[in-house]
Amino acid sequence: MQLPEHYECQLDEFGYLTWRGRRGVRLVAPGDETNPRDWTWRVSFELNYDGRPVPLESFSFDVAEYFAGPNPEQPDEGSTGLVDLTLAAPVPASAGNAVVRGERGTGIQIDGQAATYVQLPAAPPEGAQYVVKADGLLYIYRAAAGGWTPNGQGTVIRGPAGTTDWAGITGKPATFAPTIGGTATTAVAGDDPRLADPRPPTTHTHTAAQISDSSAFGRSLLAAADAAAGRAALAAVANTDSRLSDSRTPTSAGQVYDIAFKSHTGNRATGPGTVMPEGLRIERNLSITSITYRGETAGTGNLVVELRRNGTAIAGTAATIAAANHALDTTVTAGGPWAFTAGERITVHITSADSPAGKGLQASLKGVTA
Repeated sequence: MQLPEHYECQLDEFGYLTWRGRRGVRLVAPGDETNPRDWTWRVSFELNYDGRPVPLESFSFDVAEYFAGPNPEQPDEGSTGLVDLTLAAPVPASAGNAVVRGERGTGIQIDGQAATYVQLPAAPPEGAQYVVKADGLLYIYRAAAGGWTPNGQGTVIRGPAGTTDWAGITGKPATFAPTIGGTATTAVAGDDPRLADPRPPTTHTHTAAQISDSSAFGRSLLAAADAAAGRAALAAVANTDSRLSDSRTPTSAGQVYDIAFKSHTGNRATGPGTVMPEGLRIERNLSITSITYRGETAGTGNLVVELRRNGTAIAGTAATIAAANHALDTTVTAGGPWAFTAGERITVHITSADSPAGKGLQASLKGVTA
């Protein structure tokens, strides 16, 4: 038990604090083994220099347990817990938390609780005891002592676990022990035969719409009345469909027949082209649905180009290509489709060359056999 203690110290000729002729003063450090615990020490000054008082404010400070340094001759060097009053940081004053134990009783009476210290009753009965939830301490009201125990200096409540009134328990169920019954608000007894009933589960149904993570297509497939409806939803054929084993020769019409050919190399010039001026021979009847022109490099001014059949211009195939698009794809579809017969020759004809001219020209034809 640590009782209040007062030390009056002096400064020696070198300015060191001394007590009873020795430098320094040893103060008890509060801790788990002291009662009370967590108190603070307070220092006040009465200093004079050449007969004039030196004003220094009093302040409270903490004292930690002292551990000497490694050198026995100079134990303060490298030590911990040493307080230098010229460097000590002021802290809020505290008389500590004292634990008071009386004769063992059957329990403890607490008149009430308050969320914070300022919410304690203003005029309670003499001797009222309240617990403040904010710090968990017990505060006692004594009118002669000025009212409630000072804030933060309440009593720590310690003792064996006990019981309290049912009304004082928070978070409890509505009834205890649970009522045994067969309703939504009652419990089943541990020996209830239903807990071990091996009967088959009760039949129940769910509609496809009740499957929360299903898609509309998945639900339509799930609800298909038969295999034919399922195949229709999937756009599939039956495994007995005769088309799966049809060994007939593919039809000649409708087969992909795309053509790409270089018509001009070097600088572009008016005429049927420098690569195949005689024209590209068509070997099958075909139908062309789009024509795409593209040069290697851009020139200046417009480039006007068209397809010719056996030397004759084909209506709807001409394109006027600005300089910015000479080296990009220019596709013509509006005049199509264009029908060609096997044996005809196609040339790419420049009717008006860009000037100065860029290099190269290519034509790509998209078609199918007819």
